[in-house]
Amino acid sequence: MKQSLEYMQPFTFVALRNAIAAAVLLPFILLHSSYKHSNFKNPNYIIVGIFQTTAMMAFIIYGMKFVTAGKTSVIVYTMPLWTSLLLHFLLKERLNNAKWIGVILGIFGTAFILGWDAISVQSVEIIYGELLIILAAISWAIANIWNRKKLRDHNPFIVNGYQLIFGAAFLIIIAYIIEGSFRVDWNYHSIFIILFTGIVASAINFSIWFYLINKFDINITTFSSLLVPVVALTFDRIILGTKLDMGVLLGGVLIVLSIYKISKSKA
Repeated sequence: MKQSLEYMQPFTFVALRNAIAAAVLLPFILLHSSYKHSNFKNPNYIIVGIFQTTAMMAFIIYGMKFVTAGKTSVIVYTMPLWTSLLLHFLLKERLNNAKWIGVILGIFGTAFILGWDAISVQSVEIIYGELLIILAAISWAIANIWNRKKLRDHNPFIVNGYQLIFGAAFLIIIAYIIEGSFRVDWNYHSIFIILFTGIVASAINFSIWFYLINKFDINITTFSSLLVPVVALTFDRIILGTKLDMGVLLGGVLIVLSIYKISKSKA
């Protein structure tokens, strides 16, 4: 996603990425959804599409204009913290004392990343980008909860396909309004980025994700996603040559500990 910004505007990228993903899953929808006409009228698919695809992707990609790929991944994967807080305050699925310790550790970890940048970098743009990525994490948490509550018995490929159709449609409108046209520096690398993020990361991986959050404990599922920021930080250093500052390392450790505490504590 970070490399895509070298070849195209941010909203153009997420619009193309998710349009490709929707197109890949469309044949599956047409072949396996006998009630497809009523599905297009199901507001739950639209809501998940807005939070899972439109809002999350828009906040992430625009925030990445100012924030490194590794740091973006660390902040996005505070999602389990926001999931736990939303479940506690809105759906009355109360946090016990052990989980509250985890939430507090995560909040301190996030604050440490933001505070470190405010002190050491003093860049308004970086802080702005980080706040956008936090909004992306919250949007993702809302989508997870809504999907689990309203679409739990639905085929995950159908859910992902419909939410991608609606989410991508909104992103195309946003890209056209903000960026005016879909200008892309077409080459083998930019095509690979669009196809990989669209087919693998969105069409396949998000379908698997929807299956996991509906079939298993949501805390265990979100804990397993901690592998993502670890891999992202590693490849951010190897591929993009980004140096890891102390704020990301210490804040990331606190966030990992917090999510581990939340996931492993008993109800």
